[in-house]
Amino acid sequence: MTFKSNMVLVLDTETCDLQGNVYDVGYTIANKKGEIFAQYNSLVEEVFTDAKKMMGAFYAKKLFTHYAPMLDRGEISISPWSEIVEKMQSDIADYGVTTLAAYNLGFDRRVMRQTNKLLGNGKPICPKLNILDLWQFACETKLSQKGYAKVARELGWVSAAGNIKTGAEFAYRFCSGDFGFIEDHTALSDAIIETKIMAVCFAMKMKIPYGIINGAPWRIVNNCAKGNDPDVHGSKTRGPFLYLPAGVKTY
Repeated sequence: MTFKSNMVLVLDTETCDLQGNVYDVGYTIANKKGEIFAQYNSLVEEVFTDAKKMMGAFYAKKLFTHYAPMLDRGEISISPWSEIVEKMQSDIADYGVTTLAAYNLGFDRRVMRQTNKLLGNGKPICPKLNILDLWQFACETKLSQKGYAKVARELGWVSAAGNIKTGAEFAYRFCSGDFGFIEDHTALSDAIIETKIMAVCFAMKMKIPYGIINGAPWRIVNNCAKGNDPDVHGSKTRGPFLYLPAGVKTY
């Protein structure tokens, strides 16, 4: 099968801490309409089987509530890091992926790099891809609509500091109309909803913020609010923040 250009790999990771140690990697490969052509999900063997690291994970309880049943049902595998990277590289080549995307891409890119530094062979995971932070994309498009601010305040999607929340859970609620949706916080499940958010943003036919990873797009929705608000993402805001010029192709 031949795939058209402009395919997007939508990545999500779950980590033991904010420093790296990725234990769950999930992604979809989709077009801009959100049509998914492939998906992948694996636990990282070197990390997931390290009890000391996993007990310190932010969502450690998911070991029993989510991952054990998923493993029993054969819905997720456990693979060495090298195999996960090889599969990702193979899928990028096979499906003609040109863009790497994630909701809060700065975090996922950083922890993938850190884990690869610890467990990989020293080579980049996937060089020469456009990068697209879906958090930035959503805040510049769908979440900047007056309707979102109205719904968010009416339903209490507001941080303790009074800022409207802009995390993937809330973006998906608004994009899908499922206002009671609760994010799973497992990698593939989250990547799937982020793919749907991406499709809604592309459908708005607005400028696409390739290359921008500033870590605080919530300020766009909140009238350029200053300072930091760790609750505005919906859960813990993750990772250092970075701005790259549009069009930069790197991973």
